[in-house]
Amino acid sequence: MDYVALSLLAVLLVPGPTNSLLLQVGVSRGLNARSMRFVAAEWLAYVIQTTMWGVFIDLLIAEHAWVVTATKIFAVCFLFHISLKLWLSVKNDAPGAATGITVADLFVATLTNPKGLFFVSFVAPAGTFLSLDNWLSFMLLFTAIVFPVGLVWIAAGAFCGRKFHAIVSGRFLNRAISLVIGLFACSMLFNIASQVHFT
Repeated sequence: MDYVALSLLAVLLVPGPTNSLLLQVGVSRGLNARSMRFVAAEWLAYVIQTTMWGVFIDLLIAEHAWVVTATKIFAVCFLFHISLKLWLSVKNDAPGAATGITVADLFVATLTNPKGLFFVSFVAPAGTFLSLDNWLSFMLLFTAIVFPVGLVWIAAGAFCGRKFHAIVSGRFLNRAISLVIGLFACSMLFNIASQVHFT
């Protein structure tokens, strides 16, 4: 279980679309009860995603490989949407301007985040999603890790917002995160294209 916990921690700490959005939430909203909704949305999206992948992945790959590809393409399209939305939501660096990303946006961005597929394929022990006891054990461990990590990203954003407000506020932050998410989506698109075999 130590390997599972360390793997979950390492992957969840890696910067990506969800963590970039949590960082922005911290900058624009601070670390408070309202910003906790974003971490709860992240947790719920990962629980849904990993459970679905865990239960159905063997069938999807063996019988309907196109569903996996279609899911990845949807994820890429949504990430490009989030990237564009952030780029266009600049508020001219107005102090205290609210983030352009909603709880629903973060939920869907996390739901399409490929980290969930990684958890199922490489982290969860074999048989985790075939037994209720094993599933509950895995999800309890996941919950114990995802909430603190999410709070760390929001706290980092809140700290940067206070100490380096001129650097991370408004225009700069939105467009920097927009570029990070856009580049991540491009790498996913390249990965999908590299797996396509033309006959």
